[in-house]
This record gives sequence, structure tokens and C-alpha cells, in this order.
Amino acid sequence: MGLDVDGKRAVLAFERYDPTDQSIDWLREQGLEVRTGFALWEMPFQRFTEDELIARAEGCVALMGASGTRISRRVIESLPELRYISKYGIGADSIDLDAATEHGVLVSNTPNDFQIFTVSEFAVAMMLALAKQFGTWTPAFMRGGGWRGLTHSAVLRGATVGIVGLGRIGRGVAQRLAGWEARIAGHDPHLAEAPPGVEMVGLAELIAQSDFITLHAAPSPENQHMFNRDAFERMKPTAFLVNTGRGSLIDYPALRAAIEEKRIAGAALDVFDKEPPDPDDPLFRYPNVICTPHVAAWTTEGTAAIGWHAARNLWAMISGEGYADLVNPEAKTAGRHAAPAR
Repeated sequence: MGLDVDGKRAVLAFERYDPTDQSIDWLREQGLEVRTGFALWEMPFQRFTEDELIARAEGCVALMGASGTRISRRVIESLPELRYISKYGIGADSIDLDAATEHGVLVSNTPNDFQIFTVSEFAVAMMLALAKQFGTWTPAFMRGGGWRGLTHSAVLRGATVGIVGLGRIGRGVAQRLAGWEARIAGHDPHLAEAPPGVEMVGLAELIAQSDFITLHAAPSPENQHMFNRDAFERMKPTAFLVNTGRGSLIDYPALRAAIEEKRIAGAALDVFDKEPPDPDDPLFRYPNVICTPHVAAWTTEGTAAIGWHAARNLWAMISGEGYADLVNPEAKTAGRHAAPAR
């Protein structure tokens, strides 16, 4: 089951995350046959279609990748040998977890400390870039003879920073803003107790009172497009929105309208409703919108750490040796795992 022509268990790393490939080489040293797909750093960015993924993964016992290709129920049901999915990153919304669990496919993710440091720092940097008008005061502005003008920057001191989602990264943002003399408001319906320095409020209150809102909620059907036209209408016209979480948290057509109609002061976006976004997206033309290509966790140390984390998760699931960060441990006794997998 899941063996290649040499009798090795076959794995498809349909997306390569770490440019060194050291973690993939290590998996090969453990006796796995690792096929590789597209590299996440290559341009132009490429991803498998559903049909291509199914064809490439035929006979594989495991998949490993990020969020570029959705692993749907159809993919899972078309790959009867599949037993394991090792996901780069925390969010597993690109995987049909119900189908995976039903069919006994174990899924792991990488809640790695590097993601706390890199993404929380990135979110704070985006707030500062918006506050300090780095999208307006650019080299291009000065090449055109620009000098100061009527645009003014803002300060975080005395401002209300609203954090939506107080998991590891949301708490990391709060920790990094400690000492900035800002009021930190937080909203997380899954949290019983406020982290130090955070005032827990309802979402409506956070939206209405915040000068900066940063999104770190885990994607779910409940918070799909939680920042929609109604939310933008309730934000202060001087408020900024930062999203380093998931594109699904924002209704992007509503955001474009809010920016165009000056209902909010600006936004900083590292994630989008479609990735990569359309190069002609109007968001790229606004000086009060800062856009980056889903790189909040994209550091040399971070990509290596997450690559190794996902590889070790995969080997732990396949071999039973060590610990894997399982998203759906109940799949151990369901579907394909109800009978011996090897």
C-alpha cells in the first residue's frame, strides 16, 4: 500500500516550502520515496489543479504542502492509498477535514514558535507603515518632486488597537505592543480569560472603537467575511485594517468599496481572497493600501523551521515514532485507519 516500484512508501510534497530542501532529503533518508511539486518561491507562482494533484499523487500514502491547492473530498476519495496529510502552516482550511476524518486520513499542522514571532512582528510593522504613511511618502513620490504635502502620519500612543483572534499570534501582537501606551482591545469568543494587558470586548464594540484592527482569527464558516460592508460602515473613518490572517475573513469587494469611498483610512494586506491576486486589482493602486504577497512568515529561519516541523509530523504519523501535531486525531480509528494501514 502506497509503495513505489522500489517498494518504498510514496509521498508527494506537492508544494515545497523550504528552499534548502533539507527536510525533504531527511524524509528520503528515512526510506520514503518523496515526489516533489511546485516550489512556493518560484515565479510565476504555480499550483496543481485538482485533476493534476490526483494524477501526480496516485499511489501515495501521504501528501505534504501548504494552501496553494485545495485538498477536497474528491481528491481524498480519488486517492485510496492516502492516509496522511502534513500541512505547512497552522490553518487547515484548504483541506476538507470532514472528508479526511471520515476516510481515516490523519491531518497535521505546524503551530511553530517562529510563526508567532514573524507574523506578530509583521502585523505590528504593517500598523506602523500605515500610521506613518509609508504608502504615500515613497521614493516615487519624491522622484516626482513631492515634499511633505497635506498628508499627516498618526501615532499608536493613545490609540485603540483591536485584535480579532487571541490565539498564539494575536497574543504575540499584544505582547509586542506592550509599552507603546496604546489601549489593546481584544475579541475572541473561544477565550475565557483576557491575556495580560488586553481588554476583552464584543466584536461590535471593537469595530466601532478601534483606530487599528488586526485580524488573527482562525478561518471558519462562522467568521467567513466577518469584515463586510456593515463592518466597514461601523469602523471609524480614520481607522486602519490589517490582515495577516486569512483572506476569508474579509469581504474583499466590500473592502475595495470602503477604500474607494473613503469609509476607512486604509488597509495593510498580506492575504487575499484569491492568491495570487489579480495584478490589476484596484487595491494595488491606492496609496493608503499596503500589500505584500503572503510573506508574514517568510523568513529564512521560519521556512526552515516549518519545513522541518511538517517533515517530522509526517514521519511521526507514518512510522508511529515521535509526536505529530494532529488536527483530527479522531481519524486514527476511522475509515482507512480502521484496518491496518500498512
